[in-house]
Order: sequence, then C-alpha cells, then structure tokens
Amino acid sequence: MISLKNKITKIEIQKKRKDRVNVYINNEYSFSCSAELVFSHSLKKDIEVDIEYLKKITDEENYMKCKNDGLRAIEKSYKTEKEIITKLIKKEHSEESIKRTIEFLKQYNFVDDYRYVDLFIKERIKKQGKKKIKYELLKKGIEENIINDKIDDINDEYEISIMDTLARKKYRILIKSEEDSFKIYNKMFNYLARLGYNNTVISKVVKNILGDMSEEHYNSENTIKKKKQSCEEIETLARKRYNIIIKHESDSMKVYSKLWRFLINRGYSNEDVKRELKKLRTID
Repeated sequence: MISLKNKITKIEIQKKRKDRVNVYINNEYSFSCSAELVFSHSLKKDIEVDIEYLKKITDEENYMKCKNDGLRAIEKSYKTEKEIITKLIKKEHSEESIKRTIEFLKQYNFVDDYRYVDLFIKERIKKQGKKKIKYELLKKGIEENIINDKIDDINDEYEISIMDTLARKKYRILIKSEEDSFKIYNKMFNYLARLGYNNTVISKVVKNILGDMSEEHYNSENTIKKKKQSCEEIETLARKRYNIIIKHESDSMKVYSKLWRFLINRGYSNEDVKRELKKLRTID
C-alpha cells in the first residue's frame, strides 16, 4: 500500500554523471538511480511513492549497472578481485552492488586470484625475480598466502638461469662504456637487485660472469692479436715472393698463379691469399 507520507520533493541530475539522478523524499536524500528509471516509472516531484518498492527496483538496477561495469573491467585484461573492486568504487557503486557483482564474477570464473597469480608468474618470471613478483602481486591485492603457495613452486635453478641470461646481456652493454670492474660489478648487482633477485645469489652469479667474461675477453684479445700477426706475416711474405717472381716472369697471370700456389703451400687460407693478391694488384 502506498504511504501518503512519502512524497518526492526533489529530483536532481548528478554533476559527474548526467545519466543519473538523486531522488529526495520528504526533503531528504533517499536514493540514486538512472534517469531512464525515473522516466520509465513516471517519477516526478510532488508524487507520493512506495519507498520499499522503489528501493527494490533501484537496487536491482544499480546492481545490473555495477555488474556491467565489472564485466567491462575485465574485457581487455584479466584482473584481481581488488583491482575490480577499486574500479567499481571509483564509479561510485554501492557496497552491496559491488559485493553481488564480485560474487557473480567468481561464480562464472571471471575473477580467480589463484589463476591470476599463475598467469602473472608465468609472464614475469622471464624478466623478474621472486621478490619483485611477490611485491607486485601484493600491490594488486592478492592475499599473501596465495602468492607464497605459487612462488614456492618456482624452480630455483630455473630462476637462476634466467638471472644469468639477463646479467650477461647487461654486462655486454656495460663494458661498452665502463672499464672499471668494480663499477661494473656494482651496476650489475644493483640492476639484478631491482629486478627482485636474492642478494646472495646475485653476488655469486655476477662474480661468475665477470670471471667468464674476462676469460672470454682475454681469448678474444689473443685471437685478434694472432690474426693481426698472421695478416702481417702473409703480407710481408707475399710482397717478398712477388718481388722475386717478377724478376724472371713478365706474364702477370703466371706471376699471380705462382704466388697463389706458393702462399697456399705455406698453409694460408684461400680467403687470406685472395686478399693479399688483391692488394698487390691495387699497388701495381
């Protein structure tokens, strides 16, 4: 039965959301709803209303609006329960509508923090350590016990292998502009620490890499040095033999043919011999 005491005294459009209105009954704020609902139920100032009935239909409408916003929130990317709740609060949905929406999303597996953690770890483990991953998940509102269960499943050796790969890449970048091994160590250590790796493990990995890379650098230097020496040797030998051959051979084809055989017999590669013959032709 409609109460004669309950009269709509004011209907005002919300400032931030023009499609919604605030309804006042007996000069006091009563509820908010869509402007469409006001139109469809012919609500206007000075009419008497059944508050319980209006509350029921507005609560249902607000829930439907909240649920649609919740579904839109997960359209582009999977989200945690807290992230969805935060978005719905910003849209000024009621606590009850948000609660019902989260229950709906969980019922149909649109929200599952356990699954979210699995997906997050699978993506981030390739570029971050356990500590950083845990920190990021805590920020997203995941319960710590859920995170710990999943983090503990990460294979330590796999994490170290990823860290080693990242560290070696960083080292190759650093040595282009830094020669001080102490500074290189510190920069690599800080870089890996920021990625969330364990400090003790970082120290071991970085020391191993600096040792490996130093040996590699040494071997590379020796290789370059030896190659340079080899080039100088073949150049000197080719020039001396060329000068001897041209004293009794005027045919250039025969000159270079004899020089070719001479250098090949001395164990030089085809590539090195071709290079030297080309240089001699240029000089000639």
